[in-house]
Amino acid sequence: MVSMFAGRDGVWARNQLLEQKRILSANTASIEKTYEELSLEKVALQKDMDVIAAYARKLGYVQEGEKIVKINGLTVRETQIFDAGSVVKHEESKYVPEMYCKGVGLAVFALVYSLLLLLDYTRGLLKVGSKKKYYDELKGIPA
Repeated sequence: MVSMFAGRDGVWARNQLLEQKRILSANTASIEKTYEELSLEKVALQKDMDVIAAYARKLGYVQEGEKIVKINGLTVRETQIFDAGSVVKHEESKYVPEMYCKGVGLAVFALVYSLLLLLDYTRGLLKVGSKKKYYDELKGIPA
């Protein structure tokens, strides 16, 4: 039982691995979302003339016939900063070594066996020091 719940392949170690898997999956999903957003932005920058013109205006470029009007006091909207994810390191699972699990099992076995022997002795089913006859006697003659 100790090995099944707290051993290397037990329930406790399995739950730790499932938690690590959940964290990795969430991190992977976040990175995939960022990738999709960047891919869309790349395509827009390559093919959409309005997007290209908007970025050019942010850099201070103007088209022919356009006039620039700058208004002081308005904050400029910052560009979106993409998060490339966070570092997730593998953590070793914590578990009870197999040697301790087997030792506990052996100790429990010895305790239960001793209690059962003591119970048999108190009920009279086990006699210490008496020799058991392995044959029946009929009127003094072994049969």
